[in-house]
Amino acid sequence: MALHLPKPRTTKPPQQAVGLDGLKVSVASAATSGVEKSKQVKSGGLAGLTSKVSVKQLRKELGNEGLRQAAIDAGRTPPSARTLRRWAQQGRIPHPDVLERAQRRAAIERLGGIDAVATKIGRSRSAVSRYRSGETNELRADASKKLRNVKAEDIMKRAGVLRPDGTPKKAVIRVKGGVMVRNGADEGYDYRIRTLDFANSDTPFTSEESRELAAALANDDHARVVALLERHATLDYPENKGFDTYSDQFGFHFDHIDSVHIDWI
Repeated sequence: MALHLPKPRTTKPPQQAVGLDGLKVSVASAATSGVEKSKQVKSGGLAGLTSKVSVKQLRKELGNEGLRQAAIDAGRTPPSARTLRRWAQQGRIPHPDVLERAQRRAAIERLGGIDAVATKIGRSRSAVSRYRSGETNELRADASKKLRNVKAEDIMKRAGVLRPDGTPKKAVIRVKGGVMVRNGADEGYDYRIRTLDFANSDTPFTSEESRELAAALANDDHARVVALLERHATLDYPENKGFDTYSDQFGFHFDHIDSVHIDWI
């Protein structure tokens, strides 16, 4: 009789992230994908904190001509009105290069257009135009960082994370997932599935941590989100006393994340 053995488990390589203190750490891919999935839950407090918007929203913001121009920029045949309707109905653009250019075009329009963005990041109008079209894949390092910060600030405002005076609301967080506490490179204690209520930590998330968390969500830097959660859980969560540092070898780590819920107060 044939044996029906389970398929070998495949594990994606860990992702690198830069934490709050500038420390580079590795985080589990299953944890970052859990954060990404949590953004799709409208009641989870993460909705709107993303640089990517739906195809329906792209069509609303750019119009048919804007989407056609994104296709032209990608070197493709301009889509017909019928094709554009199908994209919106299906909620997907089948060509990643067209989608990327449409997202760039829409983001720049939200920030006030090419001239406004050029002023905000200290680059020429032509440089921003080349970036929008994809002719230049990346801006210079300083300009790229400024654009990322400007975009994140705008997304945070639209998502209601910032108060009218620009100060961030504080994040009250609950995370459910598989966890491990490591005391050394080869040692760890698997606590399996747990729900962490960060509101009960000895030191709740500060305004600075809350802003950094919101900005990481807005920039779709899910690895950094996980690193920020792990750092706080390592240093400030009641059950994890005894740690005074957070690294790949020491501290609290997520094996995977099932859900993230944030209230902004």
